Amino acid sequence: MSSGIVTAIPLLFFAGAARRLRLATVGFLMYINPTLQFFIALFVFDEPMSGEKLASFVMIWVALGLYSWSAG
Repeated sequence: MSSGIVTAIPLLFFAGAARRLRLATVGFLMYINPTLQFFIALFVFDEPMSGEKLASFVMIWVALGLYSWSAG
């Protein structure tokens, strides 16, 4: 029964924080979770890393960096 409360409270905190931030900042922060999952898969679970996966990961972060630089 408490799982609903445990789930809802962080979502309420996130919604409150998202209202105070710029939309571009919130969008940028949304890339942190998949990046952490990527590193956990790579280093903790020893998933194989191909050149294509690494290239796409680097291109995504380079594009995010360029976007953030141009927006600032």
